[in-house]
Amino acid sequence: MDIQFDIQAQSLPEALDLFSRKTGMQFSAKSELLEGKMSAPVEGVYSVDTALAKLLLNADLIWIKTSSNTIVLKKKQQSYEEEPLMALDMLTVKAILEPDSEDLPYNTAGSSSYISQKEIERFRGTSVGDIFQSDSGILIGENRNSGGLDVNIRGMQGQGRVPVVVDGSRQETTVYRGYAGVASRSYLDPDLIGGMEISKGPTMDASGTGATGGIVIAKTIGAKDIVEPGNNWGLRVRLSAIGNNSGTAAETGTFSGLSAQSSTSSGTYRTDCRTESLCSGAYNLNNAYGPGYTLERPHLLDFKGFAGSIAFANQFENVDLVLGYARRKQGNYYTGSNGPTPTLDISDQIDRGFYTEVRAKIDGASRFRANERIANSNFESESYIAKGTFYLTEEHTLETTYRKYLSTYGELMPSQLLWFGKVSQTDGSEVDVDTYTVQYNFTPEKYSYIDLKTNIWHTQADTQNRNYSEDMSVMLNGMVGSDELYKRWGADINNTARLSNRYFTEFAFGFAWQKEWVDNRNLDAQGAAVPGQTDRRGGRKELSAFFNTKWQLTDTLSGQLGTRYTKFKANDDNPINLSSDSVFCEDANADGECDELFYHSDGSGTAPIASLLWEPVDGFQGYLRYAEALRLPSLFETTSGFSSSPSLDVTLKPEHTKNKEIGLNVWRHDVLFADTLKFKLAYFRNKTEDYLTRTIPNVWEEGEATSRFFTTRNIDSLELYGYEISLDYDTGFTFSKVSATRYHHIEMCHVGSYRREECTDYGIANSYINNMIPPNWNASLLIGTRLFEEKLELGARGTFMGTRNRVPVSNDETKLGFNEPIQWHSYTLWDLFISYQMTERLTADFNIDNVTDQYYLDALGLGLVPSPGRTAKLSFTFKI
Repeated sequence: MDIQFDIQAQSLPEALDLFSRKTGMQFSAKSELLEGKMSAPVEGVYSVDTALAKLLLNADLIWIKTSSNTIVLKKKQQSYEEEPLMALDMLTVKAILEPDSEDLPYNTAGSSSYISQKEIERFRGTSVGDIFQSDSGILIGENRNSGGLDVNIRGMQGQGRVPVVVDGSRQETTVYRGYAGVASRSYLDPDLIGGMEISKGPTMDASGTGATGGIVIAKTIGAKDIVEPGNNWGLRVRLSAIGNNSGTAAETGTFSGLSAQSSTSSGTYRTDCRTESLCSGAYNLNNAYGPGYTLERPHLLDFKGFAGSIAFANQFENVDLVLGYARRKQGNYYTGSNGPTPTLDISDQIDRGFYTEVRAKIDGASRFRANERIANSNFESESYIAKGTFYLTEEHTLETTYRKYLSTYGELMPSQLLWFGKVSQTDGSEVDVDTYTVQYNFTPEKYSYIDLKTNIWHTQADTQNRNYSEDMSVMLNGMVGSDELYKRWGADINNTARLSNRYFTEFAFGFAWQKEWVDNRNLDAQGAAVPGQTDRRGGRKELSAFFNTKWQLTDTLSGQLGTRYTKFKANDDNPINLSSDSVFCEDANADGECDELFYHSDGSGTAPIASLLWEPVDGFQGYLRYAEALRLPSLFETTSGFSSSPSLDVTLKPEHTKNKEIGLNVWRHDVLFADTLKFKLAYFRNKTEDYLTRTIPNVWEEGEATSRFFTTRNIDSLELYGYEISLDYDTGFTFSKVSATRYHHIEMCHVGSYRREECTDYGIANSYINNMIPPNWNASLLIGTRLFEEKLELGARGTFMGTRNRVPVSNDETKLGFNEPIQWHSYTLWDLFISYQMTERLTADFNIDNVTDQYYLDALGLGLVPSPGRTAKLSFTFKI
């Protein structure tokens, strides 16, 4: 991040104190090193590293960054032995500054982005996934009908394709979503996150095993986010009032929206009845409309929801301690009023003599009306964090973290939202996640070939997904939801050796291991297991090893080359039901029954990554990148359950992604005056061979036309080609950001039974991929200004979303199954924000999201749930 500096030449201790207050960096140095020294002036917009280099220009000191916010100053090493003077040939010395996290996307051979804590707080939104709304190429699946994150990067989503890693720990559960498929959910609380780095495409990060789409790496808040410069302890309190919601969850059973299907066997309503009884009960046309009180939307500044967090940090001599707590409570939100709002068409009527039969039809984007309170959109969460960073010596650091996340949120099966009867409020789903991490770093100053990082972690998620309303449970043998216990253990170790060789500059290598275990049960309304339903349970282990090298081929050309080897083994704990005529049936004990048989899967493979970066002029870079990744079958894909199961005669192979990218980076200061310009243009071609998904069984396969509706298998390929652009321009007085993604080619290919076309651009019958296809384009624009010595910051953000590829009117492949593509309409949103630093310790923020009150459906939503309308939020942040 670039900062405006105005530090005059003065005594070095005073200059360092000003620098520390401006940047939050802490300095450590012997007092005699600073005595009598003067700083050089620093005026203008610079990164922290550049500004510090300028400040120490005449001080005869070197500086070493020992942590993200700690710098040690030392005297330059000198030789006092008298040596004869000698003339040397001309040497070219080039300084390489490490970019800040916000600058890395514009300085690397590949695509990435960074979301700072400030951006997270400014655009926290209503749902957890709203924090990603400004980033091109990144979408969130089922954002309005879940309590977690299902990240989609350039069309890749679910089953570990985009891991969400928090403080080194991975946590993802796969939730059954009925005939509409599954959702992969990771749970985190943005109110306790200090920043997020997002890589697009395969990566050599230690946590990147199986990341065919990319990876999200989040760091929880640390001492530097809380302690003010010059202090050794700090307290940070943030309180928010949230509008456009009911404050508390609606009462269970409350209806919302329109209903085109009555609960009668004929699915019709009646009017003009000769006797009142003929039009009563389920035949009453009034039942097609939700109650009027769900339309009683509060005014803009009626803040019924709230959020709050408190974080304390103390920097002892050798220990940084952080304690944090966050609480959020939002009732059911209300939709907007401008857009494709629904109406109930009752023109289809038949005179039956004693009454008129009415066949109702809903016209519009969904069944929920404009300005209506949405059933099951309530959300509550509590989070705790305890973190200790131990500076054992200047070279050894140990960090331990414990996080607990509790949440209750509303959701409903997409199948009920789309097809079945009325939509009513259910009891909330619940999630309880405990995460433990231990990270150790060893960075000896005199050994440049050692930069060792180790990480051990454990995540346990206990979730209760209440998926169906109670009136639907009769159709489902009493089932209303499921309970899942998911445990994951992991460890990784990697070392980076920085070499003095002119050409071969860096060698990194490491190992990663993880173990998963799941136990899932389908439940009735009383929490008891439902008989006759298939529970999912099993275990999986995975091990990977990788190395990555960096080369300085010429003064302007550098490169990277690496590879990753991965192997896995998975076991399904549910026996396979075999018929006596199955080729897999064995009767070793001759009891006339097939012996129990359990599904087992294993495999391995290697995937390379290579890139070239050419920088003919400082600040201008061109790059080429080729990256492969293997995603070995996930725990969900290798265990059996109602939604989908592996098959004995369908061998699951690794999913193999091949990513090609060419791009241009620009990172310049003082382009017109004291400004900063960052620009990136990338063209990518992503092809995934043997893509793993769910399909219809082929007619020649085991169990077809009997017990198996779906089969997990590898399809031939998935291709997504497109362009991406990012622009960040900051003059100090004004700032702006632009990002956009455009796909010009989307295609998925599969040869199998009931297929009319080998390849389509919209989906495959019964495949999860149908609702993971991104829109053809999406973009974001941010503009703002800073006033009154940068105490006041205000601006606007625009979000522009295109539509996905449309299914054909006839010859639609996906109509053969239950998982038809959800068609959303294009939309444009505008958000306004104001931030004012009232005192040195107190800041106020005011936001209006969706200021034009648009009625719209989020891209990648599964259940036609409209998003929140115009929503105001008022926040105060107090720091000591």
